[in-house]
Amino acid sequence: MTTDSLLNTVYLTFAHNEYAIAFFLGTIISFFLLLYKPSRYATLLLIGFSTLLIGFEYQKHIMEPLQNQTLESLESDGGASTLTLVRIFQKLLPFGFFTIGWGSIFSSIFLREFLKVRTSTD
Repeated sequence: MTTDSLLNTVYLTFAHNEYAIAFFLGTIISFFLLLYKPSRYATLLLIGFSTLLIGFEYQKHIMEPLQNQTLESLESDGGASTLTLVRIFQKLLPFGFFTIGWGSIFSSIFLREFLKVRTSTD
C-alpha cells in the first residue's frame, strides 16, 4: 500500500508540474549546450526555455499575489487605472512571456537551419 501511495504522489507531482519540468530540462540542456559550444542557437534556446519557465511560474504562483500587493500598495479606488493594472498582470505579461519564449525557440531553430543552408550553398 505504501508503494502505491508513493507512486501516486510522484505521478500527481509530475502531472501538476509537467510543463515546468519540461521547460526546466530545456533550460538545463540549452545551458550545457551553450557551455559546450557557444552559439546564437544555444543562447536563443536558453532565453526561450527560461522565459517559458518564468512565464509558467508567473501564471501559476506569482500573478495573483503580485497583483494584490500592487493594488493594495496603490490603495486604488477601483477606477480605470486599476483595470489597466489588472489587464497588464493578467493578459499582457503572460502573453509577453509566451511570445518571447516560443519566439526565441523558433528563431533559434530557424536561424540554425538558415545558416546551415546558407553555408552549404556558399
